[in-house]
Amino acid sequence: MNVGDSPDPFFQSNGLDHPEQSHQPNPAQLLHNKAKAALALGEIYEANILIRKALELDASENNIALAKEIKHQMGLKALVKAQHYFDKGRRDEAYDEAKKVIQLMGESLEAQEIIDQIDQKNQRSKSKGKSVWILIILLFVAGIAAMLVYYQSFSEEQAAWSEANQEASIPSYQHFLEKFPKGKFGSMAREALKALYEKDEQLWNSALNPPDKSNLGRYLLAMEAAGGMHIEDAKLMIDSFDFDVALRAGSLEALQGYISAHPKGVYIQSARNMLTTLVTPEEKASLIAHLQTFYDLFANGSHKELLIYFGESTPRFMDKTQINKSDLYDLFQKNQDGVVEEEITIDTASFSVSKDSSGTYRCKYQLDSHRKAKKEIEVPKRKGKSRLFKTETIITHYYAKQSVTVMLNREKKIQEYAVRVLSSRKETE
Repeated sequence: MNVGDSPDPFFQSNGLDHPEQSHQPNPAQLLHNKAKAALALGEIYEANILIRKALELDASENNIALAKEIKHQMGLKALVKAQHYFDKGRRDEAYDEAKKVIQLMGESLEAQEIIDQIDQKNQRSKSKGKSVWILIILLFVAGIAAMLVYYQSFSEEQAAWSEANQEASIPSYQHFLEKFPKGKFGSMAREALKALYEKDEQLWNSALNPPDKSNLGRYLLAMEAAGGMHIEDAKLMIDSFDFDVALRAGSLEALQGYISAHPKGVYIQSARNMLTTLVTPEEKASLIAHLQTFYDLFANGSHKELLIYFGESTPRFMDKTQINKSDLYDLFQKNQDGVVEEEITIDTASFSVSKDSSGTYRCKYQLDSHRKAKKEIEVPKRKGKSRLFKTETIITHYYAKQSVTVMLNREKKIQEYAVRVLSSRKETE
């Protein structure tokens, strides 16, 4: 076999055709051979260093192929380590080795599976850790919120208790207990409420023994602000007492006093109705003067002036019905025919008057009248056998006491007039 045909890569022909040829070693080939020998011995990292140096000198296909083979072996070795670390739970080291496998081998299903499993576990761990932190944060926030709610609730209850205690009334304590039935101040509120109930009953029993205005007033003074249970009853009773007093007095001042004191009283409408029918002393005096003037005009014969006391038609005058003014005038003149002097006086002590809601007055009273009538009569006298008549003047005094009922409308026009003779006598001069 010729030297040039030797399979030993360290010896190659230089193409010179001379018998004594010198063989110089190829450094790249030498490094290649050493790398290959190291790989065979399992010294993969040494082989990798050597093949890298060889590639720096000669990037031949042989060197590239050997470098790939070395990388593959390194990847397999890294894969074994990655699996070992993964099985031991050393995830960070297993992850690094698996990544190294991918870098060395380009792709590896086994290495990628390790990477994916580690990523999933890390993700779950992160999620779990995140969830734990979220849970911790939520618990912390919930704790703070609970504390705030408790503090706010306590502050609200304390403010409500202070308000109820300041008012110190039955409604205020009842309202507090409705809002905070199991609150910190519940027992104190119940005790305060019980004490007020007992005080209320005690004072109410005292107000009813006897039930008069002064006792009821003391009850209201003590319990109205405290919301006593009998406030309305006490006010109703006082209202009734005051109206009875005004009713008995029957005066303008008394009724106006009741209305002023009880603007929303039970008897307010009755009091107002009574005001419209009440005749004041001044009004009574005015009616007496009005009627006395009427009698004075009648006694003086001023009959035409009397007509102003009547309307166009009077429903009832004496025994006459619907009599007009002209007939009244004739009646007055006829009634005083022959009267030379008359005096009519109203007995003011017997004068009484009432008024209805329309303003119509009904007056009742007594009259004392003295009428002096002059009448000329023919008196027969005998003179011998002759019968003669002599004219004589007779003066007759009529004394009478009469009971009169007169009804006048709001304009004081006479609507009805009736007379009943109580006593009478006559004297002749």
